[in-house]
Amino acid sequence: MKRTAILFIIVCMVASLHATALKDRICFRTNITAGTPLPDAESKPLAWLASAEYQWHPRFSVGIGTGLSKFDELMLPVFATCHWDMSKPHRFTPFVGCNIGHAFVPKEHVSGGFYLSPAVGISYQLKDRQRLSLSIGYKLQEYNRLTTYESALYLTQYIENISNHALTASIGFTF
Repeated sequence: MKRTAILFIIVCMVASLHATALKDRICFRTNITAGTPLPDAESKPLAWLASAEYQWHPRFSVGIGTGLSKFDELMLPVFATCHWDMSKPHRFTPFVGCNIGHAFVPKEHVSGGFYLSPAVGISYQLKDRQRLSLSIGYKLQEYNRLTTYESALYLTQYIENISNHALTASIGFTF
């Protein structure tokens, strides 16, 4: 029992030291995106996304994220993200970012699908690790829904494959 307690204390101390070093490499991003649909899309996109990212290099980070997205249907995207600063961090730093994953739809007779959102933009340094960003990009969101047409003579149902495309603008905050 005494060995187990000592081993537990040592593991906690090592984990604490590792977490302190890890804290400097993890950042969180959140952004709000609005856009204009391309000709084949049905409605305007609006999204709020949040992600946690690990900095592999001072200018490159990868992570995971989620949020809320709305084209025709309210969706919950879950995605992998990457972010690359094109130059050393300055007051204004240009960047490229991309989210790729799957969007889930919490609605009956609708199933989610592929989600992609690359962007290019510029970030402005506020404080030590806090940045404000503006970006423009492209958004692709696919999903399927069961469509029903009913009249006095017949009932027709089919699965409609929808692929929405849009040009987007985002404002974000990194901390």
